[in-house]
Amino acid sequence: MILAPLEMSVPARDGLILKGTLTYPEEYSGGAGFPLAVLAHQYPATRDSFAPLVADLMASGIATLAFDQRGHGASIISSAGPTIIDTPEGFTLQDFGKAFMSSATKVRFAHIENDIVRAASWGANQNFIDVTRLALVGSSIGGSGVLLAAGAVPSVRAVATLGAAGAPAIGSDASERIRSILERLKVPCFLASSREDPFDGGANVTNWSRGLSHVKSQLIAGSAHAMAIYFDVRDELLRFLRKSLGVQ
Repeated sequence: MILAPLEMSVPARDGLILKGTLTYPEEYSGGAGFPLAVLAHQYPATRDSFAPLVADLMASGIATLAFDQRGHGASIISSAGPTIIDTPEGFTLQDFGKAFMSSATKVRFAHIENDIVRAASWGANQNFIDVTRLALVGSSIGGSGVLLAAGAVPSVRAVATLGAAGAPAIGSDASERIRSILERLKVPCFLASSREDPFDGGANVTNWSRGLSHVKSQLIAGSAHAMAIYFDVRDELLRFLRKSLGVQ
């Protein structure tokens, strides 16, 4: 039986409507439901930035729920009208940083952690999903978000990040909370970044994984950020997710 994609429409804590797409692997033959990977993207992007990972997970028999982060893509409608991120007007890191911080306040990045919990809950409650096999995957600000959300998702089996960054935009203590959550979580985690990531992804991987045997870290050469390193870590990431979610 072929299962059609499902469109997610979930109200966030502040009333903004989060939009996403749950995509099933090619065919369902009955029995146990599919494991599910919930995907939280980077700024400024949309759920489509995960297209290569979605294709690889689908081929592995893992369903995916990729959603637009608040203020991005289709997740811009609130009771107060459109809520849309600012984007850089120039091409320097300073231009990027200015727009990022403006967006953090404007669209309330402080709610990202809870947004991910709500999206994961919606996905876990859909037909043909195995609620006991959930993974959270995030890039950049989405990476910090899934690490913060992981402690509030009881059935999470794995957490993976690509260039996790921007945690202070979610909360002034978010970096310290991430380390504390990882110390308590005890499920397999995979943290990857380039060594010279301009948004401190490499430093975050090192600091958050230090001394934790259940947290695997991978640092690659260069300064590419977030999903730009996907094909450098693809094989290791897919092996990690397949093993953690019990997919042969």
